Amino acid sequence: MKKVDYVRVDVFAKKPFGGNPLAVFPDGRGLTSGQMQQLAREMNLSETTFVVPPTRGSGADFRVRIFTPDMEVPYAGHPTIGTFYVLSMLGRIRLKGPVTTAMMEVKAGVMPVEIYSRSGKVDRVVTVQNKPVFGKEHPDPGLVAEALSLRRQDLWTDKAPVQLVSTGLPWLMALANSRKAVESVRGNPQAFTEVVKDLPKGVVDIYVTCLDPVEKGSTTHSRGLSLVLGSIVEDPATGSASGNLGAYLVHHGLLKPKGDRISFINEQGYEIGRPSKISVDVGISGGEIESVRVGGTVVRMMEGTAYL
Repeated sequence: MKKVDYVRVDVFAKKPFGGNPLAVFPDGRGLTSGQMQQLAREMNLSETTFVVPPTRGSGADFRVRIFTPDMEVPYAGHPTIGTFYVLSMLGRIRLKGPVTTAMMEVKAGVMPVEIYSRSGKVDRVVTVQNKPVFGKEHPDPGLVAEALSLRRQDLWTDKAPVQLVSTGLPWLMALANSRKAVESVRGNPQAFTEVVKDLPKGVVDIYVTCLDPVEKGSTTHSRGLSLVLGSIVEDPATGSASGNLGAYLVHHGLLKPKGDRISFINEQGYEIGRPSKISVDVGISGGEIESVRVGGTVVRMMEGTAYL
């Protein structure tokens, strides 16, 4: 019988039972891809990660494989942040001064991860995402609204189109004209399935946002919905989509950088009882988006062992 340990954490939270839960298997050596997928399905979280040695010559310190309950994905934000918190907690990363940078290999490429610490304890983790890629606008915003159980007029398409954006993991971004609209979102599986048909293979996610947050310190209020195993599930805090969101809002002129960057808080998870605060930083150079960083705090929740 094979034994493999895991750690459960809540990402983008400052206290237990907030943010986005994640299962991290800090030593995934010896597990097959099939076993990783089975464990991710057993955990039944939005993502589960497995840390394995990096590919020779990649320049990475760790290779991280990220699984949803039904597939492996090329990159995701909260799994990156939670995984590197756990690696730091376990002493696998030696903290050097206030900021320690580690290199992560994922299917999307090799990316830096910044670990901020005070007195030898991790304060927050920041994932440095890829430069944004702006995909096509969705041809039928009305269908997207229907997939979210909204009216066509609830989407603020005269300010920003419904558009595919990726800083590592593509999401279909949709801007609503009020928080009331975002709060009323309910997934419509039939329409959602039709929307997904127009997206690239493997993209099954819609991120809806507004510029009317609950908290004074926030800028945006968002929800992330995905089609998983034929059902619609809601993510309480989405790091990949938050990076896409920052790039999307800057690209369409809805957020104005001060100098060479803009930083803001994206709130998510309020409607499902897991309030989350996600820090987003977009760097600008020569009028173009040069960098996207997403960060947050992590809470250690529980540990266990899986027997295979």
